[in-house]
Amino acid sequence: MKSILMLWTTCNFFANYYVALNVAKYKQTTQSTFFDDDIGRRKSANAVDGEYEQNLMLTSGCTHTAPPHDQRHWWAVDLGAIYAVSNVVIFGRTDCCSKRLSNFNIDVIRPCKNSTHWFEGVTSLCHHRQEATIYLNATCSHETIGRYVRIQLKDPNALTLCEVEVHGVFMQDLNSVTLPYTCGFEGHSYDGQDGNIETAHVNNDIQCTYMCAYMNGCHAADFVKKNKTCSLMERKNGSNVVSDPDHNVFLVN
Repeated sequence: MKSILMLWTTCNFFANYYVALNVAKYKQTTQSTFFDDDIGRRKSANAVDGEYEQNLMLTSGCTHTAPPHDQRHWWAVDLGAIYAVSNVVIFGRTDCCSKRLSNFNIDVIRPCKNSTHWFEGVTSLCHHRQEATIYLNATCSHETIGRYVRIQLKDPNALTLCEVEVHGVFMQDLNSVTLPYTCGFEGHSYDGQDGNIETAHVNNDIQCTYMCAYMNGCHAADFVKKNKTCSLMERKNGSNVVSDPDHNVFLVN
């Protein structure tokens, strides 16, 4: 247990010490729909191409979703590994329509192991922006960790992004053996059928999950939000994840 806590302290030290770089540039992207106009195809990759021109009518370097605009459009980037995301910088269009880029969420998603779906996993809200946006530098909490970053409108408007930067510190390679992926269920607990291995007080659910990842036989990290208690539990036949707003549970693969 001492070595686990030492590792956690070391990770926090390096995450705070190193400057978080833009880890989104030229990475794989996708968005809800794609729009073609006289300048060209408004593809999702335009938001991470290093082109910062914000006048949509003068550049082909912005994204734009296509009609119909009666859905909540979104854009997302795959960082290619697990990062501790410190902040997300958004450059919107300046020639018009800044109100369209308002009332949106910036989500960071930590996927389940071997999942091919970008948005299947633990979703952490980095920032909610209500106001019309031309430029935004959104700071995430220190517990925002994931592989995918999604910007999603909550109103039925077109989504245009001229550039997006995601600043973060590398945490975990996708092929890592020592740090297995976890599949998280916020607002749920693990019905472990008396499979409790150990209980400890921790700072947050991420620390609870790391402890489980390094303990032989641990399958579920069940974190109680009220008192910050971490229960490390083994896999038991008949066990299941059940709804419980006081808990967050992570299953270690």
